[in-house]
Amino acid sequence: YQEHKQFGPQIDISNIRLASEEDQADGYDPDAFVAKTKFDIDELWNELIGHAESIGDAGIRDVVLHLLRSNEEIIRLQPAASRNHHAYRGGYLEHTVSVVRTGIYLADKYRDYYPELNPPINRDLIVAGCLLHDIGKMKELALGADLADYTVEGMLIGHIVIGRDMLREAAREVGNIDAEMLLYLEHIILSHQGTPEWGSPKVPMIPEAFLVHHADDIDAKMNMFIDSLSKYEGEE
Repeated sequence: YQEHKQFGPQIDISNIRLASEEDQADGYDPDAFVAKTKFDIDELWNELIGHAESIGDAGIRDVVLHLLRSNEEIIRLQPAASRNHHAYRGGYLEHTVSVVRTGIYLADKYRDYYPELNPPINRDLIVAGCLLHDIGKMKELALGADLADYTVEGMLIGHIVIGRDMLREAAREVGNIDAEMLLYLEHIILSHQGTPEWGSPKVPMIPEAFLVHHADDIDAKMNMFIDSLSKYEGEE
């Protein structure tokens, strides 16, 4: 190490190798070299499961919990995207919890606003839809040392259809979800990005899908907004 008069601090490397798992005993932490959520992963995960357990419809609740718990390891680490919003370690979990919070607020608000609606807005569907809207990203993105990149399945099919397929498979395995509720939940996943030009094969066609779409959209865009602002100093 030396301080160069013109170029400042300089390091000459005479020996270098790839880090190994054995180095972790000396304090090496691979996660220290990637961007990650500012929130506590355990707290986010516990809140996520708590929201799933709050679902009153047993069939919906069991399918949601099955999908979350069977993908826990990757859910706790996965970015929400390879770029754009929440594109950092734990970003998927941070984003999903935030979307659920907003979805619950919207569900309760509009159930009170429109008590005459028959059938009433289904809070369980909104909570489940918020929890599972991006579940296909567990297979769309491959988590690596340098965050995440698209899998072949992700590039050729995409997380929306992958998520619908994961839901159907979970429903077959669990076996107790009402067929009509399953259809509505599939529609929420397929329509959560809102329009065909944004990647959704269907636009939201039930109130629950409409609210899940906007809960997802505002959280993603707000994250991009704040990320852009945080890159600049001063008041410009």
